[in-house]
Amino acid sequence: MFQELTTERLLLRPLISSDTKAFLEMHSGTKINRFLRNPILTLTDAENYIHKIISEHQKNGIARFAVILKENEELIGFSGLKFRTTEENGYSNFYDLGYRFAEKHWNKGYATEAAKFWLSYGLHTLKLPKIHACADNENKASNHLLEKVGFKRSNQYMVNITLHNWYKIKKDEFESQI
Repeated sequence: MFQELTTERLLLRPLISSDTKAFLEMHSGTKINRFLRNPILTLTDAENYIHKIISEHQKNGIARFAVILKENEELIGFSGLKFRTTEENGYSNFYDLGYRFAEKHWNKGYATEAAKFWLSYGLHTLKLPKIHACADNENKASNHLLEKVGFKRSNQYMVNITLHNWYKIKKDEFESQI
């Protein structure tokens, strides 16, 4: 059995291979892949991405989790903490918050609900000193969400030819948001 975590409206659990079709469907909107470095366009893309997340969870004990609506058990996205060993913006060996939701579930507060859960989990349960996040500068909704849950933008940097915002939050900064 795998670890299941819950919020008021969401069930958070590790992604599993049988999530592949729902994961691909989650990426079927016209806008969801716009800001992704590696868009999910095919069943093979979805299988490979889920396998990567499963491997990260097995290796690090933490990864992005499936986000399931409690009311109907629909997979609506993924969210969670990831231990990043590869360099990003001059950092390596750090935890970051990430999320992605099907377009039909945008603007319903699910991403905020999941993000707040993961920040609390990371800063309190895992006792992490800080958590990072990044977002494409043009992704206004993602940047807004990060700031809404308490992240502070520390700088901007380039990935390929795209400007990104770099965020971090410490436990005391998160506490002041509650």
